[in-house]
Amino acid sequence: MSPSQRSEPDRPCVLPGDPAWIQEARYLDENLLSIIAAAARVAGDYRYVLPALSYDVTAATIGRLADQLPAASEGRLYLLALPAWELEHLWKVLQVLRRVRAGDPETGELYDLLKDLERGLLPCTVEQCVADLQRVVAVLTLDTPAVRTLATTLALGAPRDAAAHRAYEEVEAAWAAAGVRY
Repeated sequence: MSPSQRSEPDRPCVLPGDPAWIQEARYLDENLLSIIAAAARVAGDYRYVLPALSYDVTAATIGRLADQLPAASEGRLYLLALPAWELEHLWKVLQVLRRVRAGDPETGELYDLLKDLERGLLPCTVEQCVADLQRVVAVLTLDTPAVRTLATTLALGAPRDAAAHRAYEEVEAAWAAAGVRY
């Protein structure tokens, strides 16, 4: 018997103290993902590639984080344990939107819906939506030795030593590479 994906442990995520990285993507919750979820639910099939649940979970995760993460002083970080199954849905939705952007013919119905939304409800292009979701996923899925060092330091409330400072610089560099302001 193989283990269920849902049995994976929560994922420690080190997040920037400035919640702008998620608040800037808040529109994805209501103006994109919730609408795709509703369309997928009505269709009842896979014309929108994923089940409505995947879009609902992704929307709810972004909305919850945007609402709950307070601003912190400069240089401060947050440690969050995010359920692995939420990350799995975020990743799946990002992959599907990348396929739409690449012109995958199996995403034709979703492409048409996104183009309709782009002409009305979306505050930006579909391309920008994909970039914003990609940035959110990059922050939440960053899993490097530096992240693990910072997560351990934050979880234990340990003093920040030289290793923690180096880890912080590495994580900041990774965020900057992903286009995240912190």
